[in-house]
Amino acid sequence: MSRMEVTASGPGINPGKTMFYLGMLFVVLGALIGGGSLLAAFGTHEFSAALFGLLFVATFCGVGGFFAKIGHNQMHASDDVLADGDAYLGKIYDYEPDHRILMNGQPCITLVVRYLMDGEIHEARVNTGEVNAARYPRGATVIIKLLNGQAALVPDSVSDVHIEQEDDLMNPDFDPLGAHSSVGVSCPNCGANITVPLGMSRICPYCNSKVSVDADGHVR
Repeated sequence: MSRMEVTASGPGINPGKTMFYLGMLFVVLGALIGGGSLLAAFGTHEFSAALFGLLFVATFCGVGGFFAKIGHNQMHASDDVLADGDAYLGKIYDYEPDHRILMNGQPCITLVVRYLMDGEIHEARVNTGEVNAARYPRGATVIIKLLNGQAALVPDSVSDVHIEQEDDLMNPDFDPLGAHSSVGVSCPNCGANITVPLGMSRICPYCNSKVSVDADGHVR
């Protein structure tokens, strides 16, 4: 059991696209206002106006170009993942604010998505590009795609479809980061043999009971 620290863009406002267009806006403003000041300075022979124009162009176009490049790279990275990545069904387990991306002063919502890969539970963190989590209820099923350590949330994939081991995926006592080894035990309620990570719990797939074991592998 392990945690995959991956970040991705979702079906809302793509953070990379937002960054790209804001960067381009800065470039255009710098070119228009700074260029206008330079033209005016040439006509009036005012040194201060020419210096202002040069500084304005350099600052706005430089900063805008930097963010536009980052946004452009993020946009295309997400497109590649969605086009060529492997798809997995997962559950929205939780939310986290991403203070690196602000909209109207509020951090965008990052989804913590748990999914199964080769029988093991992993987590992916997916930035939605939105500040309101209303479209992404906890426990909802989503489709994510993974490619070369990057992840992307498939647009319009939020649903209430039931998936394999969804009780374990939503189990707050189960931590993929802390799960290193497991032990086979019998469910105290129905007697079924199941595997439970040491010091954690699982939901029995046969009777839906929670089965917990301590660090030594004894049923609690």
